[in-house]
Amino acid sequence: MRTRDPEKHALQLEAILEAAKICFARTGFHRTSTEAICGEAGVSSGKLFHYFPNKKAIILAVVHEQTSQTATYIGELLQQADLAAALLDFFDVVLHLAADALERRLILEIAAEATRDEDVGALNAAGDRLLRDGLTALLSGAAERGQVKLMVPLEHAVRFLMIVIDGIFNRASIDASFDPAEERASLRTIISNVLCITGENPDA
Repeated sequence: MRTRDPEKHALQLEAILEAAKICFARTGFHRTSTEAICGEAGVSSGKLFHYFPNKKAIILAVVHEQTSQTATYIGELLQQADLAAALLDFFDVVLHLAADALERRLILEIAAEATRDEDVGALNAAGDRLLRDGLTALLSGAAERGQVKLMVPLEHAVRFLMIVIDGIFNRASIDASFDPAEERASLRTIISNVLCITGENPDA
């Protein structure tokens, strides 16, 4: 009996997911066919269905991967000594993702699909909770270490940050003149002032 090579299997799975993300960002979940994903990934339909039974399974895998990547990154940030600086670094990543047209479209497509599909909605809600909990951990940890001084309740500060994140992606999607990279210095200053961040120059 032929045994499966775990490393090769994982690489092929990742290649299919990357191809699917490109297709979904380009034409949306519903307008993307499995044939288009196969073409982008360079695999046969038989190979694709060996990994995923249908297109919805691919969509759910993409959403799950996005959440897993967020969880991993937040976990890395929480290991840093300066959690306020880590939070500002997090917003650098937000700006970078918002500046990437394909990444931005994919994130907004997931948000839209979450309102239409119960399973996608559940995964997206779990990702939203993970982000909220991660920001809460960063802010509360920074406050305990004297790196920020919250002037409003913790949950309100977290909600403000999540609104900022949503706003960055929405603005980037509707305003062609909006360049997320150009907002970095101003955004870091605003967040630093709102959270009363101490320590290094926030524009660094």
